[in-house]
Amino acid sequence: MAQSTHEAPLLEVRNVERRFGALVAVNDVSFTVPAGQVFGIAGPNGSGKSTLFNVMTGIPFGPSGGKVLLEGREIQHLRAHEISRAGIARTFQKDAEFATLSAFENAYAGAVYCAGLSGVQARDEAAKALDDVGLGEERRDKAAGDLTVFERKQLMIASAIAGRPRILLLDEPAAGLTRPEVSALAELIRTVNGRGVTVLLIEHVLPLLLSVSQHLMILNHGSVIASGKPAEVVRDPQVVEAYLGKREAAL
Repeated sequence: MAQSTHEAPLLEVRNVERRFGALVAVNDVSFTVPAGQVFGIAGPNGSGKSTLFNVMTGIPFGPSGGKVLLEGREIQHLRAHEISRAGIARTFQKDAEFATLSAFENAYAGAVYCAGLSGVQARDEAAKALDDVGLGEERRDKAAGDLTVFERKQLMIASAIAGRPRILLLDEPAAGLTRPEVSALAELIRTVNGRGVTVLLIEHVLPLLLSVSQHLMILNHGSVIASGKPAEVVRDPQVVEAYLGKREAAL
């Protein structure tokens, strides 16, 4: 079969599923993400959002079916570190830093693991990542566990981008932040995106999601129920019902 002359999207998820016995956590999910986009993902608790990130990155498991393609190349069969070094990094809902290591050492570890760097290269990339997220010099020698909540968010993102990803998956980064900190996080996401990193963002804080996303996809019970321009998606009757329930949505 002749290949299409159209350029492949940066990321394509094609009919992906994740099953746990009879439970279908991710059900036939498909979407594409062009380079440079901030792609928002939302949905009620238990809708399969984090599981989708898990199967895309192989942490801690891959898909039960379907394909994940990076610039047209299938990656769903790769191991987690191979996916990371191919250009996809992620963060987690819960703090995942090494609490007793310094902020700089955490970012350095990200450069080593995610990009396979070492020595001066890894140090330079760690320093650049910390600069990009605005984590000042006075914080870099502090143990990660001694940083404030927002500083740990900055470090989490710095450790991911120190690995030189082309795509960054952020899983509910606004959790636990104050309103001013959420605004600062929005600016941080825009800064990272402005550096050429494509961002996929799972978030329950809808004002943040709507302010930074160019495209929004909604999951419910593991399936896509709406996808498109954020302002239109949030008015979709299926989306309103998924968040509020039938009775409230009808009021």
